[in-house]
Amino acid sequence: MVAQEVGMRIAVFGLVAGLVMASADFHPLSAQELPPPGKYTPKKDSPEDIEAGKAVYFRKCVWCHGPDGAGDGPSAIRLATKPRNFNQGTFKIRHTASGDLPTDEDLFLTVTNGLPGSVMPPWGEILSVDERKQVVAFVKNVLVKDRNFNDPDETFTVIDYGKQIESSPESIAKGKEIYMTKAKCVECHGNEGRGNGNLTQRDDWGFPIFPADLTKPWNLRGNRRDPYNPRNIFREVSTGLNGTPMPSFIDALSEEERWHVSNFVMSLGPKYPIDKETNKPQIQFVIKGRFTPEGDLPADAADPRWANLQPQYVGMASQIIQPPRHFLRTIDDIRVRSLFNEKEVAFLFEWNDRTESHLDPAKEAVYDAKRLSSESFPAINTTGLTHENDEVEGPLKGVNPEDVGVYNDGVAIQFAQKWQNLPQPEKPYFIHGDTKRGTDIWKWESDGVPKELEGHGLESVAVRDSKNVTVSSAKWTNGRWQVVMKRALQTEDKEKSAQMEVGKNIPIVFFAWDGDAGERDGKMALSTYYYLMLEPPIPQTVYIVPPIVAGVVIVVQFFVLRNARRKKRENGAVNVSESGDTNGG
Repeated sequence: MVAQEVGMRIAVFGLVAGLVMASADFHPLSAQELPPPGKYTPKKDSPEDIEAGKAVYFRKCVWCHGPDGAGDGPSAIRLATKPRNFNQGTFKIRHTASGDLPTDEDLFLTVTNGLPGSVMPPWGEILSVDERKQVVAFVKNVLVKDRNFNDPDETFTVIDYGKQIESSPESIAKGKEIYMTKAKCVECHGNEGRGNGNLTQRDDWGFPIFPADLTKPWNLRGNRRDPYNPRNIFREVSTGLNGTPMPSFIDALSEEERWHVSNFVMSLGPKYPIDKETNKPQIQFVIKGRFTPEGDLPADAADPRWANLQPQYVGMASQIIQPPRHFLRTIDDIRVRSLFNEKEVAFLFEWNDRTESHLDPAKEAVYDAKRLSSESFPAINTTGLTHENDEVEGPLKGVNPEDVGVYNDGVAIQFAQKWQNLPQPEKPYFIHGDTKRGTDIWKWESDGVPKELEGHGLESVAVRDSKNVTVSSAKWTNGRWQVVMKRALQTEDKEKSAQMEVGKNIPIVFFAWDGDAGERDGKMALSTYYYLMLEPPIPQTVYIVPPIVAGVVIVVQFFVLRNARRKKRENGAVNVSESGDTNGG
């Protein structure tokens, strides 16, 4: 019961954090509001503002950043991306030259918009403008200890955006060439920008740091809640990210070349509509399956029929509700496409994963907890990112087993058994069902063996003997898995196998595992409930009847117009005759 209570508190904490993030508005600074290029002088803050900022900090910020701003607050141990240590005065997201301190506007924007892709939330509508300015003053004057914003020897040089080059096929091609060769961005960010290049680097605080996945601009820390704006990329290519291996290219690349690279980076990923409250792609909760009459369903991801479908974005979260809880989620979305014919249904699952993982107990995992500690932040071994590996006894000690090496990558979907019989909106518990309502789980792991499982709760999942689910293709390339999974629409086992029906909303849940992050069994990423809709095929009459109706309408109009003209001519002749008779009389 104690563990469950703690778990519920953690879940509530996550919900509250999500609400905080969702409540923030969109606060970019326009080019007119940014400091002009060149030398910059920071504001001298009043003692009153600094003291007021201290109150804000100890109300809102201390839990992650710590009482002295060293990034060691009580929540820090559970965070894979550690909170900023303010003491050295090293800030990543700036408009100033490499190595420079940030401008006041930079720090204000960070507090206002947060840092997407991390747990730093946007405080834009939680704190007033004055409170945000005051907490910036407190950070600058009290928590930054190794440097002084008011030191005359400190230089602040704001970058110049110059004249922006609009995106075009020519600009994108030039940017790709620079990315692959001159700038060598490919060495860290990978051939297709998914961050699967050099995974062995550390930041200035000693923590492992992984290259950004450029195909998801909504997760880039400095996107300022404007993820498709190439100015964000131009800024970071120009300034570099202080404290990280990402250098400034302001001397290595011309202004024009930096704009070409920015346009290329913006071309790497799909442009989903963005939900401005969450700064993530808008979620459509109905996964549409399209009917195809053309023989067998696609056997692999290269089949051109998939290209006719828009990949549907499925948001994923960490499974932190019940043991084994998992706070280090590396898979935050899956892209789904579905086709079906008269006999079976097929899914194409695509998700980004920096590594291709296969079960190997002797191999060091890329996201191994021991690598997530550093000399500057030894703290607790964060294997399970709870308390179970701490030397101090606690209610969660021993709940999560120690990770051993690397596990299989995987993906799964879950349906309710006999979902047709459940009264709306009743469904099984979304994490593998419950004692009363079972689930039918179709799972693939990178060992190549698809499984069908029956779930009655996370602790009650069993492999079934059924062999209805097949995986015709599973391929990892340049930081992305593509898996094609199939199953017959109807099976013999009506009790334990979910039966697929056309034209019905079928509840579905998605799961994914990154074996290099210690994920297996209940340590996973998962979605909430979505609905699968196998759209009824369009009858041929839909294509035949409209032309016939149009033809009939045209013919009718022709005769109506002809008759109208004939009558008009006849009336005209009568009028002329009558006029002649009158004149003659």
